[in-house]
Amino acid sequence: MKPNLSNVQADSANGYENTQRMSIPFDFTYELITGGKAAGRIEFQEHVVEFEVVNSGNPLYDLLKGMSSLIFEPSHIWGEDNISWVDWYEEVGCLRWVLSTEDGLNIQVKLIKYEDVFDESTGSVVAEGLLDMQDFYYAIIHKLDKFIKRMGLLNYEQQWQKDEFPLTYFLLLKKYLIEKGSWIPTNEKVGILSDELDFLIA
Repeated sequence: MKPNLSNVQADSANGYENTQRMSIPFDFTYELITGGKAAGRIEFQEHVVEFEVVNSGNPLYDLLKGMSSLIFEPSHIWGEDNISWVDWYEEVGCLRWVLSTEDGLNIQVKLIKYEDVFDESTGSVVAEGLLDMQDFYYAIIHKLDKFIKRMGLLNYEQQWQKDEFPLTYFLLLKKYLIEKGSWIPTNEKVGILSDELDFLIA
């Protein structure tokens, strides 16, 4: 099943999407704010979940790896649970993503906030629901596509002060969406990233 992109209008000059007309019921933002910290928000099922994560973990790597495993290691085909648990560590607490699919077409998304990362009893579900799988993947990868084109790989590593951007998992998921016919190019300028690629091929 393709994502619900019927309301997306393409710019006649460049074929890029008009993001103001997106109708996917999931929104995600992620920005580096200071050295070793990132903040953003998730809008899902009429809930808004804000987060501020630190580099004691590797949130983007863990999320994209978990998303990749659901489609490239489809254990549901053999009647097994196909589920990924992803923890995003904050200064004290933790935001846990629980992602699962029973058919490879829809994804169950549960977000749990823990006040104390060492105490499971402090957790509470802050958002939960079922989404078209390609809708969900598009919402995440679309925003990260714009994010990394704007920031660049070297700047990301310098500001995050620990890990590199998870380029391999990002490209695997973007390729998956392109092959499914579910990708619309972003209109983000690629100046910094383009310069870095020029260094690579020089």
